[in-house]
Amino acid sequence: MLSLTIENLSFSVRGRDILKDINVSYMENQMSAILGRNGAGKTTFIKCIAGMQPHGGKVTLRNGKQKLDRTSIAYLPQLEKVTSSLTAFEIVLLGLTKNLTWNVSDEQLEKVSKIIHELKLDNLSDQPVRSLSGGQKQLVFLAQAFVSEPKLLLLDEPTSALDIRHQLVVMETVAEYCQSKNAIALYVVHDLMLASRFSDSVLFLNNGTMHAFDHPESVLNSQTIDPIYNIESLIEKNSRGLMTLTPLKPL
Repeated sequence: MLSLTIENLSFSVRGRDILKDINVSYMENQMSAILGRNGAGKTTFIKCIAGMQPHGGKVTLRNGKQKLDRTSIAYLPQLEKVTSSLTAFEIVLLGLTKNLTWNVSDEQLEKVSKIIHELKLDNLSDQPVRSLSGGQKQLVFLAQAFVSEPKLLLLDEPTSALDIRHQLVVMETVAEYCQSKNAIALYVVHDLMLASRFSDSVLFLNNGTMHAFDHPESVLNSQTIDPIYNIESLIEKNSRGLMTLTPLKPL
């Protein structure tokens, strides 16, 4: 069974603690939201897990007794302005960079075609990625992350600047990937309602420390949220069990 264990994860810059003693663990088929105010250390947290930042502590990704390396991890940064003239197909192909040579094999091309088809991007495959809408670009970059079949997805604000429909499409696509590949996904997000709907667990970071970590129904409450964001909130569940949050006033 796939597992991700994070022990005493710490990161500092010039003597200033950005992250301090984070201890959490995740299992396969799970999605977990990383929440907190701006500057809480959310992006740094997933970059440390990805091996992109030197850090203290230990990060272990295992599949049964086998320890997996960074090739089993896909990191998707926050979507910014895309100016590349590469087509969607070529962008997804770059997801196989570690295995690409000057001669692209038929097997690699088939992998790209398959994931593009699964994400219903066939009609976009030959279009320059810069010409696509924000939601379409995000799906293309998700396809790039998926094509190497990673066991751990690390997503930095995958729904930022997307409309409601594309937010749901992106998150449902990630959920389906985790279930079909027995993978784990950690994602930074600000939308508490999305975190409620698409999380098996929620990690709240506050000033670089772990403020709370548990199932959404245990931590998405006023007692946890109000001190972090310095607001007074009203949190309710609708008839379908989905959370709604109404900020009443700043404290």
